Amino acid sequence: MTEEKKSQINSIGRLERLPFTLMHTEFLLLIMGGEWVETMMLLGNGVIAALLAKTTSLAIAVTAVTTSFFLGETVGSILFGRLSDLKGRRFVFLYDLLIFGIASIIAGFMNNIYAIASFIFISGIGVGGEFPVVDAYSSEMMPGKLRGRGVALVYTLAVTSAPVIAYLSYYSSGFGYYSWRIPLWFMGASAIVVWALRTKLDESPRWLESKGKFEEANKIVEKWENYAEKKYGKLPQAPLIDSGETKSHFKELFSKDLRKRTIMMLIFQFFQSGIFYGFVSLAPELLLAKGISLVNTLFFTMIIYTGFIVGSIFNIFIIDKISRKYGIILSAIVAGVLGTIFALVDSNLLTVILGFLVAFTLWNFSNFFHTYQVEIFPTRVRSSGAGLVYSVSRFSTSILVLLIAAFFLPHGLLATFGIIWMFIAIVGLDIGILGPSTTGKKLEEISK
Repeated sequence: MTEEKKSQINSIGRLERLPFTLMHTEFLLLIMGGEWVETMMLLGNGVIAALLAKTTSLAIAVTAVTTSFFLGETVGSILFGRLSDLKGRRFVFLYDLLIFGIASIIAGFMNNIYAIASFIFISGIGVGGEFPVVDAYSSEMMPGKLRGRGVALVYTLAVTSAPVIAYLSYYSSGFGYYSWRIPLWFMGASAIVVWALRTKLDESPRWLESKGKFEEANKIVEKWENYAEKKYGKLPQAPLIDSGETKSHFKELFSKDLRKRTIMMLIFQFFQSGIFYGFVSLAPELLLAKGISLVNTLFFTMIIYTGFIVGSIFNIFIIDKISRKYGIILSAIVAGVLGTIFALVDSNLLTVILGFLVAFTLWNFSNFFHTYQVEIFPTRVRSSGAGLVYSVSRFSTSILVLLIAAFFLPHGLLATFGIIWMFIAIVGLDIGILGPSTTGKKLEEISK
């Protein structure tokens, strides 16, 4: 294809000038479906582990479930993140949720703790690529001025699964033998339904152009343009944006141009998991440590998890208006302050209110960094970069949550949040010193 023909197609520039339409909404909803299921397992694995431990009287149950899932996600993040750059964003979505769904259903039929952990590990591999690929996919389909809002909308809808899994676990707790199996079966079935629906997704034109597939990219963008023009009339002139067509090499993440960003995000992802999952995965354990009964713990967890939804809705309105790097730092600090107060109070009412506020703040933190971690990498290695750095958070979660639970939680909640403050300090300095500014810029501008 001639250079003149390529510039005439200019899919990226044409995507950037599109207004937000129903096609964007439909795309985000299909993307969100997988996130909804994975978020359910991400936030619910601690509760499932607690129910399993109660049913089996095995102290190892909590560690077996949470560690195997996060280790599975570590493998899946690298595997599917790389496959997404080599084979396409849509390609990954044809497999990942199917693996998660089948493995989760099988895990629910197992009786041996090692068999349960093995299939939960496989389910983790299945959805390991969801976060990095969803972040990359969403960012590439949204214009720069709305990119953060699009990603935040995905996670706002996805986090509605938090009270669902808390509610489901609360009521399934009365079913004894089936208490922890019911949530797994529900998640597995939901994943398979979403997998079937997502086969309708279009491939990312940005990814197609990065692979030199200009005609395929053109057909998809034309479809989106035709829909927009029917609704809003003639579109403005598209800016000419070079796709930067080139081959994708994993080692480029450590090249001179990208090395600093990759290292920055590796450090960030290792320690942010201690901040986020130090509270989320251990929320039931933190409540139990306050002397609250298991039944009330599950009920309070259900209320606290609604903070994720409210926080994410709030974030939609601010994510494209303030610098994302400073949004990450500020939300981490606020979560630390609220978490420390949470550790100090004795009142059940104040515990629930502060737990809600910590969840509210942490989901703002999450939306900021999910958008940030993909927009700092160029399209050709965007998903590989996100998958690599995200895999570190999966791995570190399995280590740090265990570390907190084993060595700090027995010494009280203040000790627990004391170590979390150390993670906050590292994350703040890392992003503050090394992080580039990205808010409102086109992806191709950021990657230069």
